[in-house]
Amino acid sequence: MMREETVAIGALRLDCGATLPAVEQRVTIYGTPQRSGSNVVLVAHALTGSSRAAEWWPGIVGDGTLFDPARWCVIGINVLGSCYGSTGPRGGPFPRITVRDIVRAQRHALDQLEIERVELVIGGSLGGMQALQWALDAPERVGGAVMLGAHDHHSTLGVALNSLQRDALSLDPMRGLRLARKIAMLTYKSEELLRERHGRRGDRYGKACFDVEGYLERQADLIERRMDPSSYVTLTHAMDSFDVREYESVDSSPALTFVGITSDWLFRAQDVRAAAERFARRGFDSSYIELRSNHGHDAFLAEPKSLRELLDPVISAGAKC
Repeated sequence: MMREETVAIGALRLDCGATLPAVEQRVTIYGTPQRSGSNVVLVAHALTGSSRAAEWWPGIVGDGTLFDPARWCVIGINVLGSCYGSTGPRGGPFPRITVRDIVRAQRHALDQLEIERVELVIGGSLGGMQALQWALDAPERVGGAVMLGAHDHHSTLGVALNSLQRDALSLDPMRGLRLARKIAMLTYKSEELLRERHGRRGDRYGKACFDVEGYLERQADLIERRMDPSSYVTLTHAMDSFDVREYESVDSSPALTFVGITSDWLFRAQDVRAAAERFARRGFDSSYIELRSNHGHDAFLAEPKSLRELLDPVISAGAKC
């Protein structure tokens, strides 16, 4: 069973000092939450995702998967600043927001839904940043957090690459969005995967270009149809602001599981491991596991079978819906 609703949370004070007067959060729920929250999983999406977790994470969310709605209640919330139902720029001016602002809005949405606690928060990339922010800002409401292809701050390289993408967007919103997506897709894949899939072969659809060029064009076509350029700018700025290296453990700190990806060069496995070790030194129940894949950063989306096998020991069976 899936249901969707738009939850009005009222005014939201942002870290930048501005206030958004009337914020809405688009929420998708699979399954039925228990009052204790012991079967609730909050699935946080990445840069261009939505609240419909079963659509962009098949094999992990859905019938017969890791988070089967017959056992779990899976909640997805479209992030503040996005373009899939939650309050965002929609082509107009919008203040700078942070991952903390995104998570604060999500907490208010769950308050409105009378969900006081979640057993787990999980996400990859920007979603992993949200999962970690949840565990740090609302530890009494979270049983555990799993961060996939994400660590405790956005790297200098990540900030630089986001800056290049925003430069493209500033020149022309739609053509810039296409170029930004092409840059991003290269950061999401490994050189090994690109060589195996495309090599120097000609375009598989017969265009006068290399196959890898055709692939990037198709990805640009897809993003142009579904992503608002202003949301892209807003959310990449939010990613760049993320830095939680100074947080200290408290009595109710949830368990933290960091998942590195061997071929990820955007969020390098060694940097994810280092983040897990930093939190462990501060007294957190923090651990590191590794997903072996040549898919690069996108492996948390592209390798559901391997990811499920890796996470099965980590994820509690939980109570049934």
